[in-house]
Amino acid sequence: MAEEVNLLTVPEVSEFLGHSVQHTRLLIREGKLPGYKIGRDWMIPQTALTEYNTHRSSVPLFPNLDEKEETAQLSFFGPKNITNKCFFYFKDGKVVKPVESHELNEKARLRLRQIYESRNGNIPDYFLRNWDKVALYHPGSDVDKANAILINPEEGAYDLSNRLNDLTGKEWTKFTCSWFRFNALQSDLKEERTVAPDSKDHPATFSPTMIEAFVRFFTKKGQRVLDPFCGIGSTLVACRRSGRIGYGIELNKKYYEVCVERVPEFRENIFNCNAEDLSHLGLPEIDFSISSPPYWNMLNRSTRDFRKLRNKSNLDYKYSVDEQDLGNIAEYDKFLKRVSNIYLMIYDLLKQGGYLVVIVKNVKKGGKLYPLAWDLAGSLSKKYVLKDEKIWTQDEIGLAPYGYPFSWVSNILHHYCLVVRKEA
Repeated sequence: MAEEVNLLTVPEVSEFLGHSVQHTRLLIREGKLPGYKIGRDWMIPQTALTEYNTHRSSVPLFPNLDEKEETAQLSFFGPKNITNKCFFYFKDGKVVKPVESHELNEKARLRLRQIYESRNGNIPDYFLRNWDKVALYHPGSDVDKANAILINPEEGAYDLSNRLNDLTGKEWTKFTCSWFRFNALQSDLKEERTVAPDSKDHPATFSPTMIEAFVRFFTKKGQRVLDPFCGIGSTLVACRRSGRIGYGIELNKKYYEVCVERVPEFRENIFNCNAEDLSHLGLPEIDFSISSPPYWNMLNRSTRDFRKLRNKSNLDYKYSVDEQDLGNIAEYDKFLKRVSNIYLMIYDLLKQGGYLVVIVKNVKKGGKLYPLAWDLAGSLSKKYVLKDEKIWTQDEIGLAPYGYPFSWVSNILHHYCLVVRKEA
C-alpha cells in the first residue's frame, strides 16, 4: 500500500522554516526543497522538511491566537501526520459520506485553512470553537466549488454564503415548515418564576423557547431584536439565550419592572412607555422584530371562569386599565389602525432586508369573526412585503362545547405568525 504524503503550502513551509515566501520558492526552483506544482503554486511534502526542522519547533503558525487556540489549530493544520481525519464530505444519493481520495482531502484541508484565516465574522461560534472537527462539504465532491462546512453530517452543513442566520441547511429546512405545535414548557415557567415571582401576574405570556426559534432563524449572533410589546420579557430572554441584543417597549410599569428583573443586562434597552412613541426613543437600526400585540380587547371579554380564577389568586385578568393600552380600545377599526401604525413605524428602524414577525390570531365577538390576522397583514402590506405565515397550534388546551346545540362556534387553538420583510 502506497504511503500517504502530507502536502503543505508555500506559506505554511515559509512560516515553519522562518523564511520569506520568496526564499522558499527559490529553494524549490533550485531543487533544494522538493515541490509539486498544483494550480498556480507549489506544494511541499512534509517529509522534505526534516533536514530543516532542528530549530523550528518554536515558530508559531498562528501568532495571533492564544496558546489554547494555537494548540488546537496546530493539531489541525500543522506539519504532522493527520491522515486519520476526513476533511471532505460529499452527497451520495441522500447520504452524506466522507471522500476517500487522499488528494481531495489534502486540497480540502488547505481550503479549510484558507477559510479559517480569512474568516470575516460569518462563521458561527460553534464551528470556530470546534474547528479541529470541521470538514469541507460539497454535494458533488468538487473542492474548488465547495462553500460549506460541517462537523456532524447528521446535523447538516453550514453554507458560508448564509447572511441571514447561523443555521445549517437541515436546521433551516426544519424551521420552514408552515406549521408547528408548541405548548407552554414547565422549564420556562420555572425559570421565569424563580427569577421574577411576579411574572405570573401577566395574563398572556408566551415561551422564550418558542420565540428563540424565530430569533435564531431571522438573525445572527450579536444582532439586534426589537419587541414593541415586550410584556415580562420573553423575547429578551430568548435574545440572551441565543446571544442577540434585545430591545423592548412595555406600557405597564409592573410588567416593565418584571422584564428588567429577568434580563438586567438589557436594562438600558427596555423602555416603560407607549409603543406608539417608539420613534422618539433614539433606537438604533434593528435587524429583526418579533412581538405579539394585544388581540384587540379579547382579555377584557375573558370568560367568567378565567376572571374568577385570576381574581381569586389576585392576578391580572387583563393587561391594564390605562387608556393608552391598545387592549382597551372598544372599536375594532380604531384598534387595527393604531396597532398597524406601530409596525409601520418599525419599518423605518428595520435594516434593509430585515424581517418582522407578528404573532396574532383572529377574534370572535358577538357571534362574528373579526379577521384580525388577515386585516393586519393587509395593513402592513402598505410598506412591507408579506412573505408568508407560520401557523402555531396549541393542542393541550381543553375544548368546550361552544354553540351546542344551536350553531357552529369553533375552538380556536391556532395563531398566525405573520412574516413580512422590508424590501426595496
